[in-house]
Amino acid sequence: MKHAVWLLLAVAILNLQCGYRLSGRGRNLPAAARTIAIPDFKNQTSRESVEQFITFAVRDEFIKRSRLRLADSDLTADLVLEGKITAFDTTPISYSEAGAANLYEVRLSLDVRLIDMKTNELFYQGNSMSFRETYETDSADFFSQETGSLVKIAAKFAASIVASILENF
Repeated sequence: MKHAVWLLLAVAILNLQCGYRLSGRGRNLPAAARTIAIPDFKNQTSRESVEQFITFAVRDEFIKRSRLRLADSDLTADLVLEGKITAFDTTPISYSEAGAANLYEVRLSLDVRLIDMKTNELFYQGNSMSFRETYETDSADFFSQETGSLVKIAAKFAASIVASILENF
């Protein structure tokens, strides 16, 4: 019985030292941070208004998933999240028997950075963050359903961005 206990203890210690680690640094948001400002993302694409959908979704996701309150201004915030949308592309990838596109791939890329305003340090930076999603449409025209599609795309992308920041990967 004594040997079994020692064997279990040895196995437990070896498992702790196996070398497997999460790839993130494990840092969470700065402990003193209570508020975050998320100004409208800059849109460097030809797609009008995409920054409004993305900014709104990122704000919403950050408030849902973190302990931070949204600040009205960069000047009053503990943290500022800046974003720049660098690509927004839709590509038909499947067609109906009638020849109309019925499945699209949407690709979105952006750069984000989170700045700790108290220390004026860059807390997180994500360059060329990319997200791809496919969407099926009943209509022959994806863009006739674009508002609903943009809301869904923005929400999924925001969840991805916020998870990356909060987990600091």
